[in-house]
Amino acid sequence: MNIHFGTSGWRNIIAKDFTFENVEVASYAIAQHLLAEGSKSVVIGYDTRFLSDEFAKTSAKVLAAYGIKSHFSLTDIPTPAIAYLTVTKKTDGAINITASHNDPYYNGIKFSSKSGGPALPEETEDIERRINKFFKNRKTIKKMSFEKAVEKKLIIPFSENEYIDAIKKLIDFAPIKKKRPKIIYDPFFATGIRYLPKILKEYTDFTMIHGKKDVLFGGLHPEPTGENLDPLIKKVKSSKADLGLATDGDADRFGIIDFDGSYISPNMVLPIIYYYFLTERGIKGNAVRTVATTHLIDKIAEHFGYQTKETPVGFKYIGDAIIKGEAVFGGEESGGASMKGWLADKDGILVDLLVTEIFSKRKKPMKELFKELTDKFGDTYSKRLDFEYKGDRKTIESKLKHTVKNLSKEMSIKKVNELDGTKIILADKSWILFRFSGTEPKIRIYAESDNEKKFRTLLKKGKEIVQRAML
Repeated sequence: MNIHFGTSGWRNIIAKDFTFENVEVASYAIAQHLLAEGSKSVVIGYDTRFLSDEFAKTSAKVLAAYGIKSHFSLTDIPTPAIAYLTVTKKTDGAINITASHNDPYYNGIKFSSKSGGPALPEETEDIERRINKFFKNRKTIKKMSFEKAVEKKLIIPFSENEYIDAIKKLIDFAPIKKKRPKIIYDPFFATGIRYLPKILKEYTDFTMIHGKKDVLFGGLHPEPTGENLDPLIKKVKSSKADLGLATDGDADRFGIIDFDGSYISPNMVLPIIYYYFLTERGIKGNAVRTVATTHLIDKIAEHFGYQTKETPVGFKYIGDAIIKGEAVFGGEESGGASMKGWLADKDGILVDLLVTEIFSKRKKPMKELFKELTDKFGDTYSKRLDFEYKGDRKTIESKLKHTVKNLSKEMSIKKVNELDGTKIILADKSWILFRFSGTEPKIRIYAESDNEKKFRTLLKKGKEIVQRAML
């Protein structure tokens, strides 16, 4: 059995590999890691997936048996709320039973550090080593009954509203109150249900769809990308709403729909927010983005005399840079972002609120706000394509790299960046990135150019390279 902690924890199919037995093993390894670090407490939360609450209880019972205290959520809870409570309760980390945006037959364990952000590689690698050591030399894993652990104060159940009170302090509600925009929100039947509505009902003409819990997410794929937001798009158009907002299965990712039903991708939303911070909010400083995210952020930063830090994919790196004061805002093209003075983890609820503020203050559709940026900094075309693969990843990866090396004969390559995957930067600053997913059997292609024709050519070439590598 191989339990691998990817960009945001370990995920697998429920009842196949994600079993109570394997959750016990992963929790035991986390307990041993915490004990070795002298750590004594965590926050434990879970999403709305099938048996998530019971998997969370299993984890808490293992940790309690080894003397580690758990602040245990009595209800499903968004990942950003867990991150906030990790910091405010001053615990040594957090365990979250979630598979985030994956399909409903998946579940997972996300381990976070005391910063509230996803654990860095040195931490997850230590946990993996302990898991592998256990499988080589199995032993009985101790567990304490939930009731006994509560009695001994090794499990401390809680319900919370602190996160909502705290996030409201980050938002300027004056323009929202004045504009009172018409908002449609889609939480995908998941953990955002009890959070964003409590905030926006007071200030907007607010409607929620898919607002009841469903372990199968109503048959939808709970990732708030354009192809998955068709019900929200239809509702925004039929209701003549100003904005459509969405969050994913654990509410750490955002999705934005404009008044006319257009999907506003993260590569459009992130530059809009950063530019707004610099020009309207007085939040000035560097930005941070992943290797797969739009370079329009870099152009904005450079224009105002700031820099952009590039990181591997995984919000752990973005959050680390923000917490260290290296950036005032950071995000990734997959729909995650955070800001200075907030969390080391991504927060879809925060972004939905910021977009509501920006729209209300600027009184312009999101597409117009993005066009203002491209008029000022140059056109930007970007996209991600996903390809499922079968077979040995190492073999495919080797073939992919060999093909890319030969590209210099037919493309004007300025630089090959291997920070995370293989990113080819051309002389005209167009780029294409090939990268394997850390949580799914997928190869991803990311491409960007300031010229639509070049952009289409890049995508076409990328598809050919991937298909050749998978033969």
